[in-house]
Amino acid sequence: MDFEEIYNRFFKDVYLFIFAMSKDPDVAEEITQETFFKALKEIKHFKGSCSVKSWLCQIAKNLY
Repeated sequence: MDFEEIYNRFFKDVYLFIFAMSKDPDVAEEITQETFFKALKEIKHFKGSCSVKSWLCQIAKNLY
């Protein structure tokens, strides 16, 4: 799965995850963008011990 596919497949999930915590669409949008930027830089460290969605949501939670 290439990064564009990951972005397209999981953007909405990550956005809704952060929106549920923040209740603020602007914060959710910003954190989601930061999540995918960080994930792109760190994808080489993803070991596959969890799902891609779980990994992205953990990055998002840490950024939030």
